[in-house]
Amino acid sequence: MRPKAYSYLRMSTDLQLKGDSRRRQLEASRAYADSECLDLADDAQLEDIGISAFKGANVRDGALGRFLAAVNAGTVERGSYLLVESLDRLSREEILPAHTLFLSIVQAGINLVTLADKRVYRAESANLVDLITSLVIIERAHEESKIKSIRIGAAWKNKRAKAAAVAQPMTARCPAWLRLSQDRKSYEPIPERAEIVVGIFADTISGVGMYSIARRLNEQGIPAFVGKNGWHQSYISKTLSNRAVLGEFQPHVKIDGMRTPYEDPISGYYPAIIRAEQFYQAQHAKAARRIGGKGRKGLGYSNLFTGLARCAYCN
Repeated sequence: MRPKAYSYLRMSTDLQLKGDSRRRQLEASRAYADSECLDLADDAQLEDIGISAFKGANVRDGALGRFLAAVNAGTVERGSYLLVESLDRLSREEILPAHTLFLSIVQAGINLVTLADKRVYRAESANLVDLITSLVIIERAHEESKIKSIRIGAAWKNKRAKAAAVAQPMTARCPAWLRLSQDRKSYEPIPERAEIVVGIFADTISGVGMYSIARRLNEQGIPAFVGKNGWHQSYISKTLSNRAVLGEFQPHVKIDGMRTPYEDPISGYYPAIIRAEQFYQAQHAKAARRIGGKGRKGLGYSNLFTGLARCAYCN
């Protein structure tokens, strides 16, 4: 029986997927498996697309992590092969966690193949040259990613500074009721969408619940801003809480894979479509309905007596 081989592909951006990276890695895996008489597990293709290895997201949340779990559980047999284009596809972390990952794969009895140089790392035949080579490649990969991260961070910091100083758009991405102007120097409201948002706030202030607002928009056949399944209560809630309607922009950064607010909000970055008093009136109305409001309180029922009666035994 031929040894099993697993091909691992990782691309940190979707742009690489549109290019030649995926095809190149797949063809290299197939060619190596054929030349070494390996059974390439096409049904178990391991791919981490759009996942960075700089902080280990591919191990923590991706296909590589699931493969390692299968190795530890014995589902992947010892003596199997893991095919990667190069070691930097596995990890771009600092040298200690990256090399620990490398050693954990090899010591589990998995033959690790780097297709770019046809090098095979095996536990039973590991030597000093192999270890030094792996350390150099891993350290170089981390330094490359670290420099790239610093440069990108500096570029975004400069963009944020310009945005705060002169309200210059950083990207074309903006709230669904806005668009980038033709000269790309500002954002402008999309009239029909801005009118919908204004209506959502007005209805909320007048006492209409979020579920009822979503239902009304769907009944009127008004297309949702996001998706094809119509308006939902959750999206109405997010819209009401979004301070972008006041013109504010809150910069974010990723920390441990989580999108986290960074620095102070930038006022006047977007054109405001809601006045401050309207925004806070809507927040008050929303909170009041949540705490003591009448009507719908669940997915499958309505309680019309909320606030009108109380239990004789409990009170």
